[in-house]
Amino acid sequence: MDRPYIVVLFDEIEDPRVERTRRHKLTDVLLIALMGVVAGHKGWDQIAEFVKFREEEFKGLLELPNGTPSADTIRRVMSAVDTQAIEQALRLWAQALCKSTEGKQVAIDGKTIRGSFDASGQPAIHMVHAWVCENEILLGQHAADVKSNEITAIPELINLLDLRKSIVTIDAMGCQRKIAEAIIDKKADYVFGVKGNQPTLHDEVLTAFDPKALANARRTLNDFYEAADKGHGRLEHRAVYCLRDVSWLATSGEWKGLKTLVLVESKGTRLGVPTSDRRVYISSLDVPAEKFASLIRNHWHVENKLHWVLDVTFGEDRARIKKKNGAQALSALRKLAIGIIKRAPEGKRPTSQIGKMRRASWSFKVLVEAIPLRHRRPTQHLIPFSPDPPHHLILILILFVDQASSCAEHASKMRTFAIKRCVRRSARISTSLKVPVA
Repeated sequence: MDRPYIVVLFDEIEDPRVERTRRHKLTDVLLIALMGVVAGHKGWDQIAEFVKFREEEFKGLLELPNGTPSADTIRRVMSAVDTQAIEQALRLWAQALCKSTEGKQVAIDGKTIRGSFDASGQPAIHMVHAWVCENEILLGQHAADVKSNEITAIPELINLLDLRKSIVTIDAMGCQRKIAEAIIDKKADYVFGVKGNQPTLHDEVLTAFDPKALANARRTLNDFYEAADKGHGRLEHRAVYCLRDVSWLATSGEWKGLKTLVLVESKGTRLGVPTSDRRVYISSLDVPAEKFASLIRNHWHVENKLHWVLDVTFGEDRARIKKKNGAQALSALRKLAIGIIKRAPEGKRPTSQIGKMRRASWSFKVLVEAIPLRHRRPTQHLIPFSPDPPHHLILILILFVDQASSCAEHASKMRTFAIKRCVRRSARISTSLKVPVA
């Protein structure tokens, strides 16, 4: 799978500092922060300590004209950088991995960064996320000041994304007419949970699934599906019913593209205690009940595979980074890190995300291999060569003489001879190979 260089994405971000204060390149600081997060470090101080410990290796990888940045430098830069530009880099990265969202499920849900509040009155930042269930990657995010503003943040996030022919699933908070219209205008479909925030619609849909309607649905293969699950101390039986006729709804004309009403009945036991629940949904899709069952269940991937990972693996809620830009920028880097870690090379055995982060912290080689990062530091000694076989043989000879010859003078002469001949015979420069020159 093609992955864009992170460097290319970060190079597009504008540096907010005045030129006389730029002792460290913005791209270097962003890469250091990202690599620190991938290695499991949760704050600016931890990241700075990690970089200082690996200073020589970082100097061999990045430019760092004035050494490694301090924790205060990383903090100031990350608090000043344009968070929208970082989020744009995150979206471009995700789009390159997903290729297309056609036929895929995009689950939208919000999460509060609880540690980002300030005693002066600044509320905690609430982020709205769009998660591609099939690719297990964040497609994009948008910030809202408080959870009540999630209703306004969702349409803004939708406008930033390419959702053509995808299926957008949102819980009851996002069950809004304007959001349904925005999704349909993006050539996508929606599945919304319906609860008390839409009391008239909720009551009408629940009333529609009377015993007669349920019996009729059971007789139609596409309108009924049931399944049972056992695990995590509970046994649950779920039945999914669909109604295709929505013309009788008093508000049906207000929900753009509305085609199907869905009821999910859940009955079971949890730790020996009987449980039951009835949930209703509306959708612009006209698909079998089994498909609705899968979409409704998979919607919670955004909670289990993103929000849970952010809190448990990355300690997001415990992070006390309060400056709004800094908290939001670090939040975007965490999402980038999740995508990178999931796709990082495995060891000899399958490794958990925490295991991969530990390996990246212990081994700089593992860390560099995990991130699609080209080496940015200018190389002093590069030998141009043509890709035809004789030149490859000459260059192999150079390396062999460097390693095997016991005569320093002879080795120097052989290197000089081989380099001159390689340059003389090169018709064009196609690539470069790093070779030490005497």
